[in-house]
This record gives sequence, structure tokens and C-alpha cells, in this order.
Amino acid sequence: MPDITKSRDQVNIGFTDLADGTFAEQQSMVFSDRARDAVGRLKVSRQQNIYEADFEYGSQPLRWESFTANGASVTHLPGQGGVRMRVPTTVGAICIRQSRPYHRYQPGKTMFMATAIQLGPAVSGNVQRTGFFDDSNGVFFEDSGATAANPTGMGVVIRSDISGAPVDTRVELQNWNGNRTIINQIDWLRIQMLWIEYAWYGAGAVRFGCFIDGQPILFHTTGFGNRPGQVVPWARTGNLPVRYEQRNIATIAAQNDMFHYGVSVMVEGGVDEQRGFTYAYGMDPASPRRSVPNGSTRFPVLTVRNRTMGTLEFTQASAAISAGTTTSMTVSGTPWAVNQWAGRAVAFGAAGAIPTVARITSNTANTLTIQDVVTGGALAVAPAVGNNYTIGLINRGQILPRRLLISANALCTVELISSNATTPVSLTGANFQALTTLGAGGSFAERDVSATALTGGEVVYAFTSPSGAGSDLQQIELQDLFPLYNTIAGNRPDWITVAITNNSGGSALVGAHIIGQEAMS
Repeated sequence: MPDITKSRDQVNIGFTDLADGTFAEQQSMVFSDRARDAVGRLKVSRQQNIYEADFEYGSQPLRWESFTANGASVTHLPGQGGVRMRVPTTVGAICIRQSRPYHRYQPGKTMFMATAIQLGPAVSGNVQRTGFFDDSNGVFFEDSGATAANPTGMGVVIRSDISGAPVDTRVELQNWNGNRTIINQIDWLRIQMLWIEYAWYGAGAVRFGCFIDGQPILFHTTGFGNRPGQVVPWARTGNLPVRYEQRNIATIAAQNDMFHYGVSVMVEGGVDEQRGFTYAYGMDPASPRRSVPNGSTRFPVLTVRNRTMGTLEFTQASAAISAGTTTSMTVSGTPWAVNQWAGRAVAFGAAGAIPTVARITSNTANTLTIQDVVTGGALAVAPAVGNNYTIGLINRGQILPRRLLISANALCTVELISSNATTPVSLTGANFQALTTLGAGGSFAERDVSATALTGGEVVYAFTSPSGAGSDLQQIELQDLFPLYNTIAGNRPDWITVAITNNSGGSALVGAHIIGQEAMS
């Protein structure tokens, strides 16, 4: 007897042929894909926001980074509560808006984002993207210009650099496996409420869809477990930012605008606290307090930051730079196997300077072929003889400040000053030292206790340190502070500086430690 099935969303009723010739009825509930998350659970579990933003009063520069090149622009639209991203006709024009955090993936959970976006026309030579992604890995919607087969220009993309260079696997709209009736009726010039969800694990599933009249509509699903030919993870990492991007890959006939509005990132099933590893960043044990002269304003007693590179796989200690151009770097000797570093990054620059970070596309026995991480073109600065360099992966982890321990023997004002992509700090006389050289071999952080002056930055916390004999220890909770991130280009990790203003009439001896947790995965 055949099965009698009502609907994928309802009850499946089947019958099993028993040995005595009778039939026993079996029932099971089978819910549609849109009712289950990317690891198969029915969506009745807690959905916990881990990030959200709207743009009613500004473009949120402390929470979002903007990158523009070749005449592109970002404009806040207060009357709409959104942001306009505009590219001119110029080839190579780029406009990017990316969340500062890389949202930490938790195995066993589904990562979900939803956003309102209005795309510009599907123009040949122009690409518009939105989703969970950066220049190396991720998942996103992409309009890459109208074609005869796909007049909308729309597709979905899975990006991975696991093979070396980033590779985009695109599925055209006409090949999406979701609700074809609705897919064919979407007008991509209207404002849309798009969503993406994924499970990483390395072999999880990715889904793309939209909301219409409050209903989640599934456009396309791609699974990777037991998939023919899939022998590596679908991306190198599940830790991804939210990003909006528009690029001209060729000259276009007229400027193009895309608009983005509110966005949220949620974890299906709630968030388990990820504490990372706890470290203390503070004074030199041989000099537990620094002397802050009377009359000092924002004297930088202590500064903490992540290192630029997440992995440290090769440095100038093994082979010094012998020559460089804006597309290559050559070192002494022949220390490498061919294409040993393809897909890695190299950070280089003078000691103490802000480094340049480049993607390595290939290498010979002693020469790297390199390109700008974001633009894909030549670098603005060439590697030079005498530069320090490190080959590895860009650091996309974060430091979560937890508390500050501070003591002072004079009445002082204490300020915590953030250095970020929008308001960077400049330190005079800084000498950053890696915690790996200070007894914390597993740390990714660096700290400075040598700088004598500070300019720039954003004051994010302040209080008064009481006068005393130096034994008055204050413990200040910092859990409400933002974590310390990196930039889109990967070359300027955020800093946090403990700055002291001393008008007590005499010098002040100040000791400080920041307790933080390093979330690197």
C-alpha cells in the first residue's frame, strides 16, 4: 500500500505491512526546511541577538567600518534611517561597509542574519553584495549584472580561501532550489528583507532567503556533508562579519547606488558564553608603577592591543628582505618551497610603524607575489630592505576587556582611550612587546609601558583615582566595553590605553593591569 502524505509541513501517514497480512499505521511529523534551522532543529528554541544596528542618527562609525576607493562614497541618510553606498563610473571604485566584530561561530548552533537592503540596477561591470563575508571567506547575495540567462543578475555565493586564493562558488538565480514561484516574482529593485543562515562545523549547510509579509521564504540551500567532491570544509572559518559591498570591476555607464538599513545577527538556540583565555596586561615586574609628572594630561601609562597577525609562520629572522615592489617581496637565500605561502598574508613595515598587510597569491623559492587585501591590486607601499615582516594569517580574533586594576599615590583622573579605525591613537615613544616574550606563551596580545604622550582616540571610560600611599587598589569592571577588533585591511588592531591626568601638585606613581580574555575562535 502506498504512503498517503498530506504535506511536508504536516503529518506523514504511512503503513507497514506486518507478517500476518495486516497493516500498522505509522505517523511522523516532517517540517519544511523553513521551519528548521541549519542543523535540523525545529525553530522553537531561543533566538538570541548577538549584534544589531540601525542607522537613525548616524552610520555608527565605532561599530561599522567604511572603506572607499576611486571616488566611491558612504552617506548617512537620516530621513530614511539608512546608509547610501555610491560608486561612480570609474573602474576600480569600491565601497564597503563591514561590521567591526567577526561574529564568533559556536559549533552546534546556527548563525542567522537578516537585513533590509535596496540594490541598484543590475549593471554590467558592477557588483553588489550583502551577507556574512570578508575578502577571504563567507556567504552572500551577489548581483553581478544582467545577462541573457539571468536578467536580474542575482546569485548566491560561497567564498573560501581554503585552497589558497579566495574562490567564489556562485549559483545563479535560475538554479536556486527554493520556492521557484516566489523567486521568479522578486523585483530586486525594491527594498528587500534578506536573510542568510549557516552552520559551519566545516561541513554544515547554508541557506539564503527573504521575508515577505512576515513569512520566511527559502531561496536556496547548499549542504556540504557527504557532498560529491567535497573533501575539505566549505570555508576556512565560520567566524564572519556582516558586510555590504559595491565594486566596479569595469567602467560603468552611470553611477550606481545601493542602500542598507537595519541588520541583526542571531544565534539559533542561544549563546553559550565563550570566555577565551584570560590574561593580565600590565606593568613590568621590575617597575610595577610608572611616574606621571605633575601637569600631565592623558599620560599613556599602559596600552594593550592584539598583534596584527594571527599566525606567525615565517619572519625576517630567517631571511631578510632584499628587494620589494608594490606587487612583490624578495628575501635573501632560497628558503621556501614553490607556492608554500599561496593564500597566506604578509605584514611588513619599519619597526614601530603601522604595517602594510598584503595577500600572497604565489611564491618562488625567495619571492612573494603580493596584492592589496581589499582591492586586489598593487599596494600603495612597497616592502623595503630593513623592514620587519611576518607571514601567516591575519588576526581576526578579539580581546574582551574584563576589569582594570589600578593604584595611584596621588589624586588623578583615569581615562580609558580607545584607538579604532575611525579615531586612531598616536603614541610617542611606544615600545610594544608581545606577551609571548613576557611569560604568556599562548597570548596574541602586545602591551606598551614606555610611551610618554598620546594624541587622538576616543574616551570610552573615566573615573578618579583617590590619593593615598600607593596601597589603595581600585578594581574597575570593564565588561561593558567593546572588544578590541581589527580593520578591514587587517593592519590596524584596536588599542585601549590607560591615560592619567595628574594635577595633584606632585608626581604620581601609577600601576595598572587590564584583565582581558582573548577570543580567537
